[in-house]
Amino acid sequence: MIDLPRGVRVSDSRIEYGSEQALPLIVADTAQCRAVFALQGAQLLSFAPVGDEDWLWLSPKAVFSDGAAIRGGIPLCLPWFGVNRRDATLPKHGFARQREWQLLEASSDEDGLVLRFAIEPAPDEQARFPWMYSAQVVYRLGRELACELVICNRSQQSLPLSFAMHSYFAAETAAASVQGLGTGDYLDNTQGLAKCRLSTVQRFDGEVDRVFEQVGGVQELATGKGSLAIAGQGCDTVVVWNPGATLAEKMDDVAEHYNEYICVERGMAFADELLLAPGSCHRAYMRVWRP
Repeated sequence: MIDLPRGVRVSDSRIEYGSEQALPLIVADTAQCRAVFALQGAQLLSFAPVGDEDWLWLSPKAVFSDGAAIRGGIPLCLPWFGVNRRDATLPKHGFARQREWQLLEASSDEDGLVLRFAIEPAPDEQARFPWMYSAQVVYRLGRELACELVICNRSQQSLPLSFAMHSYFAAETAAASVQGLGTGDYLDNTQGLAKCRLSTVQRFDGEVDRVFEQVGGVQELATGKGSLAIAGQGCDTVVVWNPGATLAEKMDDVAEHYNEYICVERGMAFADELLLAPGSCHRAYMRVWRP
């Protein structure tokens, strides 16, 4: 588990608020698991079923500050993923991961933990991204992890939508591998999104930043200490990423810790990007478990 920031309170079978200076957190202990969330980004930072290690990685150098992206856990990247393909001056990975979401529901029972968050565009976003939208995310956490994301177009014109559940999984990078990547065709972001093909399982012996489009299905991540299965519906793009040692040296919130995680992200991006009609919604569901 992560070392909790000062001011966070924990009580058995209850959900409580804490804060690390300006950044509110939610900490929950249940009979099935322990979890930590940030209201900023509705971001799950830590998840460990009882008797198990943390499935997620949170950087020891993560910044807990209003408006700063938190390195680790499961950031929600929306209403676009990566660099906006229509306006590269917009913030990478959208507005939502650096905004505080509204907590609509928080409960814990014999089946586990349920938290529901919601967000709408801030007024200052409209001038730069002239589409009205709303998003809700529901986490269900017990012996496994499930994340349901629903994004709705509230504007009068079709919404160009891409997104990702940008999951950082705790892993020993040198021993890690990912299986279940479809045909193996991918876009290599280390080579200007050149089209390439993976001929074996995905391993990590340097910087890896690969986009596998129209994959869906189930991926299995070997972490070096076990395995995690990742599956979903409505999130057919799979991105696998680790910066490797050279790039990590330039990342203040990663640095020497690059070899502690692998990102296996589920979303809809690049060829899977959506054009969401006015008044319509898109639902994405991701599930993670021990196979």
